[in-house]
Amino acid sequence: MPDDNPTDTEKKLQKLGQRVRDGFAKKNPTTEKSLETVRDAVREQWEKERRARPTPPSPSPGRNREPEEPGDSR
Repeated sequence: MPDDNPTDTEKKLQKLGQRVRDGFAKKNPTTEKSLETVRDAVREQWEKERRARPTPPSPSPGRNREPEEPGDSR
């Protein structure tokens, strides 16, 4: 079973990895245009899946029954 407590070396590697990710994000910022492109693609996929999935039938308004109270059945 792996040790739950990271060693000093593992902590240093994690810190270095975070610094690399932060530096990459700083040098290559995400533009609003690319975010909008991703949003559009996700929205289209969601709508496509939603149309493909059959909708469950909704109960008709006149057929709702109120639950009987205990003791009223006699």
